[in-house]
Amino acid sequence: MREAGHESTIDAQAEFTALNKNMNRVILLTTNEYHSLKDMRKTIILNDDGFALIRSEHDMWIIGNEPRSILYGVYMYCKKQFGYQWIDLDKETIVNPHSPKKEELYIHEPMFARRGNIIETINDPGYINTLIDWGVKNGQNEYFFTFFLWNEVKSYVTSALRKRDVQVTLGGHSLSYLLREIQKDTNENMLKQEEKLKFFAENTYLQDKVIQKIVAICLENKVITRISLWPEDIGIDEKNASGFLPTYIRFTEKMKEALDKEGLHVEVEYIVYNAGLSWNMLEREKQTEASNQVDALYAYWGRDYSSAINSSDSRQVRAYQTLQDWNEQTKKCGKSLTVLEYYSDHFMLTELFPPLLMRIQQDLHDYKQLTINGVLNLIVPTHQKQHYPELEVNYPWKWIHHFNNYVYTRIAWGEKYEVIAEEYFTVFNEDKAAFHEMLLELEKLLSQHTKWNAPLFPARVVDPEKVREPMSQLKIPSYLRDVYEHLAKLDMTETESLLVIQTKDNFKSFTTKEMMSIYFYYLKKGTEIYSTAWALKEEQ
Repeated sequence: MREAGHESTIDAQAEFTALNKNMNRVILLTTNEYHSLKDMRKTIILNDDGFALIRSEHDMWIIGNEPRSILYGVYMYCKKQFGYQWIDLDKETIVNPHSPKKEELYIHEPMFARRGNIIETINDPGYINTLIDWGVKNGQNEYFFTFFLWNEVKSYVTSALRKRDVQVTLGGHSLSYLLREIQKDTNENMLKQEEKLKFFAENTYLQDKVIQKIVAICLENKVITRISLWPEDIGIDEKNASGFLPTYIRFTEKMKEALDKEGLHVEVEYIVYNAGLSWNMLEREKQTEASNQVDALYAYWGRDYSSAINSSDSRQVRAYQTLQDWNEQTKKCGKSLTVLEYYSDHFMLTELFPPLLMRIQQDLHDYKQLTINGVLNLIVPTHQKQHYPELEVNYPWKWIHHFNNYVYTRIAWGEKYEVIAEEYFTVFNEDKAAFHEMLLELEKLLSQHTKWNAPLFPARVVDPEKVREPMSQLKIPSYLRDVYEHLAKLDMTETESLLVIQTKDNFKSFTTKEMMSIYFYYLKKGTEIYSTAWALKEEQ
């Protein structure tokens, strides 16, 4: 309020009955506190992180089920009353509010119970703290770290997480890290790579050691609210497939039992994930039952992001049926399922990074129709290679992926796409319609290359040097040339002058319009480089 030019004072214990018509109070209460008042005006029922804004004479009541819910209400009040916007990372703007409505009651409830970012490898505490601050202002409530990243950044980010009362999940592909930590303490021999998956089925001694280590980490860090330890990111062969998921799920149940025994209020989940494109790590066999003790996380890698989750593509049909099955089974057991999406994953989506405005909007509404509990968005930086340094050295991945994260975050919070887009593109002034249309066109063009992630695996469209077998039937060079010709129509003269001072992390120095032009430049340069590389490869 002070930043917006409105002086205010704070009273920790307001006298609710002593009304002063000239006070213009803002009163912050939990739902229980509000319902305990003798002169309560309205009965309010809220779900999840929902909040209510109630106007009563000169007072504004901000009511939430818990402190974080009240915080969301405070941000919404400041947005409605004073014109606050939090669109760009680490940038707060105040626009002139358009005569805020004097509505008596405003209630907001999120689209999903779990909403936030998965951060696997980014050892950049300043950036992570910025993500947390921006994310909560836009309705996120969870941040997921691998165990090894958490060990590196916890001293820098814990206070930001605790201050906002958000959910904190630890896990990911961290088994190797945990085993190394145990080895330091006990001199146990490390497991070989091929034994990592067997760990969940056979080595109960090491299982117990890992569980003890995780319990100790949770006791040390009371900010942790969930454990989601995944198998290593390698596929499991057919001969070892039978029985893997049941024994892995049982391991997570043992972990939950150990955490409960210590009195820790920490949830646990298992992942169903097609590591190495292995369907038998994603699909549920008849002998595999969902747990009635722990939740499930569903992650389908290799998706074609130009199509909906219920498209007719044979792989997607299979993945969608699997999602429906796990969702039904977890509900029968009284547990929940959350989907991991790759909207900000620069490995899967590559530096030919597609904006996914329409896809994210449709996905989240489709997941809502299935009554999925949550959707988390994975953030992965670019995969640095030596073949094309002129393209990758200054590629501003943090800015480029954030547009998808922005759309995902606000829709998952429960806001309408039309409002989200209007607020984002307003900064382009008279060019806002043109830039919006350009991104929609780029989505149609660029999202198509994701359909090759599966046939090229483990390579991607930006890895022609890694592909050993002929792939001429995919017609990749002609596709990339088409995208390049579309981008070549843009005048890049002014953009090239910006590149002289542009680095991958100084995007705060540029306007949104300038950064969008820099993004288009990298797309144009990338499609030019890779179309040439693929054409040369097919000539060999």
